[in-house]
Amino acid sequence: MLKNFIFLMLIVILSLSLCLDSAFGHDFWIEKKENKFLILSGHDDATEGYEPDRVKNWTVLNSKGEKININITKTKDSAHFSDSKDIGLINVFFDNKYWVKTTEGWKNIGKTEAQKKGYQILESGRSYKFAKFINKWNEKFTEPLDTKIEVIPLNNPIKSENLKIKVLLDKKPLREASIFLNASHEESLKTDKDGLANIPLKKGRNIISVTTKIPSQNDPDGDLIYLRASLSFIKE
Repeated sequence: MLKNFIFLMLIVILSLSLCLDSAFGHDFWIEKKENKFLILSGHDDATEGYEPDRVKNWTVLNSKGEKININITKTKDSAHFSDSKDIGLINVFFDNKYWVKTTEGWKNIGKTEAQKKGYQILESGRSYKFAKFINKWNEKFTEPLDTKIEVIPLNNPIKSENLKIKVLLDKKPLREASIFLNASHEESLKTDKDGLANIPLKKGRNIISVTTKIPSQNDPDGDLIYLRASLSFIKE
């Protein structure tokens, strides 16, 4: 009996570890390929589809740091922007909806629905993601866009060997935020007490992502808010 119980618990732990990144860990970034700015979800070189209507809002700035209107194209399982000659920066907000971590893995539903279905809930929350891409540099891009969570470049990443970043949560420095590089599962470093970090860059595509989670307020479907923000660009 004891051996069967231990075996069952090992299976549960293994299944949870395999599903751990479903809500919180999947990276979300923008990447330029040919004549499109692709909004991508996944890890490393593996991407996966998503419901395009989860891309809710976006801000596009030209190379002068001025807001411009650019239409988004939504396909069956993704979304992208067409290239424009003067895009400097793109910032996208993605509502990844509710997730619950159960003894049977992560489920993309709220806590109320999970309880009705009889799941044993270990954790629950709403997932929000933000992706920023720098196409052409302007010093104005060192200023915050006032999103919930944000990775701000403090020098030109396109021309630099190293990038100093500042991470803000609700306009305040986020200390000890986990930083992931190039859509990796493995944490590379953390921000300091002032929300700052120095990132070594590689030639070509770079993705810098941060994650955190905070308590939600009076939400019956989620006890937490999962937050993820990325900054991506192509270093020359």
